Amino acid sequence: MLMEKLERQKRAVKAAIQVSEEHHFSGPLPRPEDLAKYDQIVPGAAARIIQMAEKEMSHRHDNEKKLSKSIIWTTVMSIIFAFLSVIILSLLCFYAIYKDYPTVAASIAVGAIAAVAGVFLYKSSKKEKGK
Repeated sequence: MLMEKLERQKRAVKAAIQVSEEHHFSGPLPRPEDLAKYDQIVPGAAARIIQMAEKEMSHRHDNEKKLSKSIIWTTVMSIIFAFLSVIILSLLCFYAIYKDYPTVAASIAVGAIAAVAGVFLYKSSKKEKGK
């Protein structure tokens, strides 16, 4: 009776043991072992998969270059238009002073300075929120 009970407990312990194995892999290509299996199933599949990853990488790099050029272009154009705006507003102030309207000249100058300061403060607060 005791032997039967021990035997049943051994079986219960054996049934409770479970082995689990996990593999994690990150990257644009499958693991080399998996790539070889693809090639065994469909000859040439490994080369096609590698070529597909190369094309995707090239496409991503092209898009990043375009984005960088666009950002640079936008920045340069912003600087040019800001400079032209300051020149035009300065000319308006000088013209108002020339025509003997000092109050108008002062309001144009204060408005321009407030606009520039507002844009500067807006960009500064936006950068701080992004951090």
